[in-house]
Amino acid sequence: MSGYLLFFFAALTLSSVVVAEVARFGNCASNKDKCTVHEVRINPCKEASTNKPCKVRRGRPGSLEIDYTPHFDSQNLTANGVCMGQLFPNMETDACLTTTCPVTAGNRQTYTFNIFVDRKFPSGIFDVDWSLIGATEEDQCCISVKIFLK
Repeated sequence: MSGYLLFFFAALTLSSVVVAEVARFGNCASNKDKCTVHEVRINPCKEASTNKPCKVRRGRPGSLEIDYTPHFDSQNLTANGVCMGQLFPNMETDACLTTTCPVTAGNRQTYTFNIFVDRKFPSGIFDVDWSLIGATEEDQCCISVKIFLK
């Protein structure tokens, strides 16, 4: 009986794992020495392996993860996701809710954001700039990714 129970919990754990794809990104920070971005993962993004923009379906959930090492200290961290010159609607800007704060220089960490793009957004390929900002505008990590809103 315990073997079946162990198998059940192992299968349940494996079925709940979500694999995000590593996306191509650029560094959009004004001072690129203030942060090292190691990897950006977007889920879903089947297109990542072909270096195409990640296809994000309007009206469906997704996620963005940024692995970064800040080269600054800050008690708080503000997140800004900007597409078409606008902050994502209803975006939670307190990055400390999904990454470790206070931020300590040299400590590698991960920021996670659950993406939901309203169906009102137009479809097309867009540049999205995502910033994690410390105490000053100079203290920031910033990535730029292309997404295909479908």
